[in-house]
Amino acid sequence: MGNNTKQRLIKTVRVIPDIDGITKEFDYLVPEDWNTSGESKFLQVGTIVRMRFRNRIVRGWVSEINPIEIPNVDLIPLKKLSGIGPSAEIVNLAKWAAKNWHGPVSKLLRVASPKSMIRARLNQESEPLAQTGLSFAKANLSSGFSVTGIEISPLGDRWPIIQETVMRGNSLILVPSVKQAQLLVGRLKSIGVKSGLHGKDWLLGARGGTIVGTRSAAFATIKDLTSILVIDEHDDAYRNESAPTWNARDVVLQRAKIKGIPIVFTSPILSPEARKEIQITETIGDIETGWGSIRVLDPRQPAERGYGLWPSGVIDQMKRSERSIVILNRKGRSKLLVCASCGEIVICSECSLNMSQPDEDLLTCSRNHRRPVVCSFCLSTKLKNLRIGIGRAKEELEALLQEPVQEIHSNSEAVNLHNGKYLLGTNAALHRVDWADLIFFADYDQELYAGGYRSEETALSNLIRATRITNTRARANGQVVIQTHSHKSELLRLIATGQFSSWSELHQQRRKLLSLPPYGSYAEVSGPGAKKYVDLIDVVEGIEILGPIEESWLIKSDSHSLLLRTLSKVERPKERIRIAING
Repeated sequence: MGNNTKQRLIKTVRVIPDIDGITKEFDYLVPEDWNTSGESKFLQVGTIVRMRFRNRIVRGWVSEINPIEIPNVDLIPLKKLSGIGPSAEIVNLAKWAAKNWHGPVSKLLRVASPKSMIRARLNQESEPLAQTGLSFAKANLSSGFSVTGIEISPLGDRWPIIQETVMRGNSLILVPSVKQAQLLVGRLKSIGVKSGLHGKDWLLGARGGTIVGTRSAAFATIKDLTSILVIDEHDDAYRNESAPTWNARDVVLQRAKIKGIPIVFTSPILSPEARKEIQITETIGDIETGWGSIRVLDPRQPAERGYGLWPSGVIDQMKRSERSIVILNRKGRSKLLVCASCGEIVICSECSLNMSQPDEDLLTCSRNHRRPVVCSFCLSTKLKNLRIGIGRAKEELEALLQEPVQEIHSNSEAVNLHNGKYLLGTNAALHRVDWADLIFFADYDQELYAGGYRSEETALSNLIRATRITNTRARANGQVVIQTHSHKSELLRLIATGQFSSWSELHQQRRKLLSLPPYGSYAEVSGPGAKKYVDLIDVVEGIEILGPIEESWLIKSDSHSLLLRTLSKVERPKERIRIAING
């Protein structure tokens, strides 16, 4: 703000309360002594304050200074000015995201705020950038809004792309994991780039610098932002699991559009959402050969027979390895129907999701498609369940290997990797282990048919992580082994033949055909008040309601805007509900 703004009296402010159930904004008086003492100079859009709301003191974010239209009621004064908050740009971005994913803006502003209170001003002058390792030429490189997609294999070198990004000036770089962010910040600092980790170095971004972070960094306040880079944009880590189910990829894309700056997505498998927006596509290196050694294993072949889930050849390979990881993505008992005659996974012929058998005469999938108990491949009516969790798997592996096996899942405490030769876990192991010379997906069908239109994308994302873990630069190349009963899967055929680039195009065509995001939109409604909410929805042309399935409903729409308009007309019931859009 300029000098005139600094001297202007601030009499009222509009505030967004930090309460999830409240969607309105409220006006408050600024105490007179704040103007006389100079305290009011810290009030800006995004500033965090405390105020009385009904019978309690809550925090909130300033959304407007001296609003023109003030309700004809007696306003109460603010209680406290807590500190700096997200910039006006980020407050507006959070409002857009709240509308786009039909959730409370307060949850998004919490993500955007510093973890501890900071007494400072966003508009104060920042220190000059001390860049020593690179030559910066912002004016020459700034070319307005553009979307570039770069296809690069899992083992390709992304460092030149990162260097080109930071040469533009203050940048935002998103990566899937905290460990990746920490390593990247260290490398950027080593070449003289003023950079920091989102959250820890919140103020550095606000005063001007490059910020690196995970999903939450999409809402990082960065002064004079000139470019955005999203590494591995396909990764499911960018999607928020709790409602609102926002995706960092879509948030930063909107941010780039608003600011008129370039954004770059990199991935071995660019998602349909990114492909729909990309204006320029580049390929670095040979996308087909940079996947390391991957072997697709059929347990029905005589050479691969063993005990239960454990082929004898894989057990022998584990015994010879320095460190091996077995991925079995289920903690407890889990069902997976297979045909007793041909051994194929029982999948829905309409949507290709795996099916369950709720009663003796019926098969059903998570989208409520139903059919008689029959295999869609060989028409046999004899089906069987495959079921084993990591608890039982640990016992079986220890008996076969005659050595201890460490268990890793999302709730695991510290894992001793120094003495861990054999590791067993869910996909969480792929986020917590830095290297291994063998990774064995004991039941890749669990990944492929997990349900949801992103199941194949998630399965490939896990494969990409495994490829990098088994091919670290400091060690000899390892191998990823995939065990599957589903050899008629198109994705598995492409994996076996190494034609990975073909999958992205096929996946995009399938999304178009089925009107799935980004070519359609849906909302999953669940919770105690879900039925009341769904009963109030006006079913117009382009809107379809499916369910209930396990007490949740699916609202499908031909377009995202139509879905948002339909949901916005429905009053939320008093009972709790969860609305997950394109989750």
